Formats: sequence, structure tokens, C-alpha cells
Amino acid sequence: MANAPGEDVAVLLLRALPADVAENVLGQMGADDGERLRSKLRAAPVEPPPANDLDAAVAQFFDIQRIAQRITAASAPPAPTEPAEPEPPVSPIEELKTVSAEQLARALDGESSGAIAMLLSSLDAKTTGNVIRRLPPDIRPDIALRLTKPGPRNLALLQPLAKAVLEKVYKLKDVPPEPSQDELIQNLADMLRTFPRTDRTPVVLKLEETDPELATRVIEKLYRIEDIMRIPDRQVQMLLGKLDVKTVAVALKGAAPAIRQKVTSNMSSRSKSVLEEESELLGSIADSVVREAQTTVLAAIRKGEEDGQITMD
Repeated sequence: MANAPGEDVAVLLLRALPADVAENVLGQMGADDGERLRSKLRAAPVEPPPANDLDAAVAQFFDIQRIAQRITAASAPPAPTEPAEPEPPVSPIEELKTVSAEQLARALDGESSGAIAMLLSSLDAKTTGNVIRRLPPDIRPDIALRLTKPGPRNLALLQPLAKAVLEKVYKLKDVPPEPSQDELIQNLADMLRTFPRTDRTPVVLKLEETDPELATRVIEKLYRIEDIMRIPDRQVQMLLGKLDVKTVAVALKGAAPAIRQKVTSNMSSRSKSVLEEESELLGSIADSVVREAQTTVLAAIRKGEEDGQITMD
């Protein structure tokens, strides 16, 4: 029975059904198939089919049903899916909150103080502070003052402003930032430090003639406390003789041990003792005080170099 033809299985199953149910099933078939099965039913034995044959027929029926379902599922077109809910668009203001303070400050360059203040009013305090710190010093007070004025934000103006600034952020993303004046001055000082004194002096003198303020800023960066390491010992002794020991002690605050060693090794025992005492008495002092003392030392180095008393290796 396990390998019985399909119609024999169907007849066997129909014989197990009540007559009216079997007739209802046959009525669902095509006319030819239904009539052919009716003929086989009339020719079949009157007694019920054996239980083993019936079980095998039922098992074969369900096997065929499972195969048919798999074929139908494989060939059926995919069920239409519900369209996904579109993500709400991110507002320009929300997107600006993801931009770094440095990028935002670059994009705001050239905008009016009022526009900058309006835009910054939509950001958190930390970001606002970091942006303002990167803006030109002359407009910072005005922006800070505008941020303290109460009143509702004009969203009709804020949204397009945020969008315009955001577009500028993207345009400037791959453009290297312009160097600041401090960076330009530092670069010039670094370049001049590579010149021999005879080549460097005319450039510095020309700067002093054309722009004294700029020259002062360049000279401040041209000489550094570590330059003491480049001065021969005898010239260091001459330099220290022109400086107050307390000034030297302050200038050496936080300096590298090698620099301090260079200085103390060119001092008399008495001067070295005074330096150590002054250093112990300093305690904690402001960086500005240290810079001022170093400026005094560096000015003496520069004067000695200009007078030909100091030569740096």
C-alpha cells in the first residue's frame, strides 16, 4: 500500500468517509476526475478497508500535502510588505550639535555677532564656550552680551541660519584651516632661529622698523630659555653676572634639569647657594611671573648676542 497509485489512495480514503461527505469531496473535483473515482468506488468492496492500509493511505496523503505546500510557497510571489515609516528629518539645529567646536567656529567666521549669538543660543553651554573661545577676541564680548538678553528665539530665522552654517561646515571640512597670526609668528620665529646671527639680525631690524609690535612678538618667540644650553660656559658666566639671582631662580622654575645644571655649574658657590635658597622660597608662582622672568633673561641673551658678547652654537 505504501507505493499505491494516487487514485487508489484516494479511493481508499473516500471509502473511509461517510457517503455524503465522500460525495461532497467528489463534487469539489473536476467532472472527469470525479466520475472516474465514483466508478472505482462502486467497484470497491463493500466492507471497510483494513486499518493498516488506511493508516498508510493517510500518511501518504499528508506527505503529498506537505510537498504541495512547499512547492506553492516557493512559487508564490512575496507578500507585499507594509512600507516602513519614514524617519523624521533631522533639523539643521540638531545636526549642528554634532559638529565640533573648531569646525563650527570656522564656519561662523565672517558672520555678524547677532547671527552668531542666535545660533549659539541653541547649543549647550560647554559647546558655546568652546566656540566663542575660538572666535576673534574683538567680537567675543558682544556675543557674550547678546547671549544674556532674554527673549524667545526666532525659529523662522534660526532654522535657515543653521542650515547655511551647516552647509559651510561641509564645504570647509576638507579645506585646511588658515593659520592664525600666532601660528604665523611662531613659524617666522622658527625659521629665523635656523639663520646664523649675521643673517637673522637684518631681518629683525627691518621688522622693528616697519612693525615694532610684530617685531616684539617675533623676538619673544625667537629666544627660548633652552638657548642657554647653546651658549659656551664662559659666556654663561658673563650673562649671569648681569642678572639678579632671584630673577634667574624664577626663570628656572619648571625648567629642564639640564638647563638648571648648566646655570649652576657656571655659578660661584655663594651664588649657587643663594639660588637654591631663592628657589626654595618660591613655592607656587603664576606662569605669568615665570614668563616675565624668562623674558628678562632672554632679553639679556639677545643683547649679548647683538653686542657680540654671546655666540650660540
